[in-house]
Amino acid sequence: MQVNIMTIVWLIIYIINFDKKQKYGIINDRFKMVIMNLNMLVFLIFWMGVVYYIKSGEDSIANYGTNQIICTIVTHMICPILLFIIYQFSMGNERYAYNFYKKWDIYIVFIYAASYLAYVYIRGELYLHSGNNKTGRYPYPFVDFQNLFIGNSIILYVLYLVIIFFIWFSLHHLWLVYNNNLIYNIKQKRYILSII
Repeated sequence: MQVNIMTIVWLIIYIINFDKKQKYGIINDRFKMVIMNLNMLVFLIFWMGVVYYIKSGEDSIANYGTNQIICTIVTHMICPILLFIIYQFSMGNERYAYNFYKKWDIYIVFIYAASYLAYVYIRGELYLHSGNNKTGRYPYPFVDFQNLFIGNSIILYVLYLVIIFFIWFSLHHLWLVYNNNLIYNIKQKRYILSII
């Protein structure tokens, strides 16, 4: 939900400042890649979670009301798809190097993911110690620290998750840089053809 709120706030600021080009700040193209990267992750993880819950027969999705279903579809499916479409039309203003680890934007993604993982763990522990033993302490089954997918060490499991998400975010970011450069090349060809 935090990514959705960040995206809505960013989108409002972006729309208000659409005609302004900034090299730094939250309306520049590199920050747009951060928002896109986080939304791609939310989109994929959420829908993988839906498939997991359906296959496992857990009833958490079956308990959704009509408004929750509508909100879920809008925030976890329609918004990321619309953001991806906006991304296609608004990127490609400059060519990016593939050595994106030298840029700041990927680190915002890593810091957010690590902070969210810590938040989920602490929240789950607080719920557990307060006597809240019902389901819903953890938003996704792979971050249910009471029922680890593999192993029995929480520290090793968290390290495993950090490595997996580091690779996953890096691949997302690499794809976004490639996509940006592809759009940039198309824009350049159109510009060259327009002056001929």
